[in-house]
Amino acid sequence: MVLKNMNNNVILLVDDEKNIINSISRLLIEKNFYMLTAQNGMEALELIKHNNVDIVISDQRMPGMTGLELMGRIKKKNPSIIRVLLTAYSDKDVMLKAINQGEVYRFLIKPWDENELLETIKQGLKKRNDRFQEINSVQYQLSRSNIDTVMALAEAIELKDPYTKGHCSRVKGYSLAMARLINLPKDLFRDLMYGSLLHDCGKIGIKEEILLSNGSLSEKDKAIMQQHSVLGFKITNKIENLKKASLFIRQHHERWDGKGYPDSLAGEKTHICSRILSIADSFDAMTSDRPYRKGMGTEKAKQILVKEKGGQFDPYLVDIFIKYLEEKASGAATSMPDSDFKYHQSNILIVDDERLVIQALSRMLFGENYYILSAANGHDALEVIKNNNVDLVISDQKMPGMSGLEFLKKAREISPKTIRIMLTAHLDINEAMDLINEAGIYKFIQKPWDEEEIKSTIENGLEWQQMYSYVNFSHEG
Repeated sequence: MVLKNMNNNVILLVDDEKNIINSISRLLIEKNFYMLTAQNGMEALELIKHNNVDIVISDQRMPGMTGLELMGRIKKKNPSIIRVLLTAYSDKDVMLKAINQGEVYRFLIKPWDENELLETIKQGLKKRNDRFQEINSVQYQLSRSNIDTVMALAEAIELKDPYTKGHCSRVKGYSLAMARLINLPKDLFRDLMYGSLLHDCGKIGIKEEILLSNGSLSEKDKAIMQQHSVLGFKITNKIENLKKASLFIRQHHERWDGKGYPDSLAGEKTHICSRILSIADSFDAMTSDRPYRKGMGTEKAKQILVKEKGGQFDPYLVDIFIKYLEEKASGAATSMPDSDFKYHQSNILIVDDERLVIQALSRMLFGENYYILSAANGHDALEVIKNNNVDLVISDQKMPGMSGLEFLKKAREISPKTIRIMLTAHLDINEAMDLINEAGIYKFIQKPWDEEEIKSTIENGLEWQQMYSYVNFSHEG
């Protein structure tokens, strides 16, 4: 069935029980919704291919493909579709996965309440319409699922080569700074950001003994290593919203004089974003420690950049980057909104009525370029948020006076861009549903926490927030 040229909203109902499909369909048709139905996940995906579906309501327990698996596939292909999961089971693992991966908009428990179902649909449609009004057709391509794809690939790079930790983020900062100084067209900022973060993703396909070698490589191994830019291109070119960035990834080791790889392109035959990325990548590589050498100082690296003007690097862009570094050193740099992300100190608010928890988290995050704020209850924490630019908040759930859920809901109203993380020792099914449906949390972490997990969660949450902030900035006006 294909529905075309409709003004009414389209709802796809997925359930292997016909009596449930018939019952919900009757209710929604009476409310003037167009209904599509499927009895399994594959049928649902086929219908979505050929119809403009607004909301999918799916059962969780179905043969072949679970509701959550279906939601994940819809999220990747059609992130704008509102996803509602209908289940008769209090499944803790499903709840946690849905919270942490953002697969669903709402949970509804069988037997459903008709008024609650209609209100969920009403709110979901409002959310969808508001989203389209807020983000124009170009910006909408930067949906959360696409950012998650980028972050997942960037994390995979660092797992493959631990010596490059932080490299991609720094290259991103340098690249966007140069882009701002040369007034790069705004529609390229997003692609440059993606390309910067993923420029080394092809290293996933390089053997560890070559990637982590402490000495000079043989000609054969060097040729294998040089394939990482082609491998990165192949990985990212398959993802619709990374196609333009994939070109920058392929070209970031080309040279101005045509002696680079993989295609020996000279001068302006490479994209300007590729040339920006080449300088940012080389500078950070020179100034960073590697297993086979210590990083050099900024001044020496600048001298090498100048020496390679017209050789390895675009002469004009070298001058721009040197200007940026000198302004940065003098504190006069204005090439980024507020500050570039490499130097941004994030404000983290920890909310817990147990002082030992606050102290433990503060010690763990000490030295990570975070400024730690704390509060012992929700009321005090809201005052902190009102009077400070809080980037990320970590809140306990069980607190006297105001629960973590109540606090995070109010925090969301005051500062919707603040990343919200919930810490709790217990998971209650109703609380978990409310966390998804009302508080809009970024991640859910159970006590006792794993130190590496919470650090990576904070780092990724802040990265996600900064990328959204930067893209909104680059598309303003």
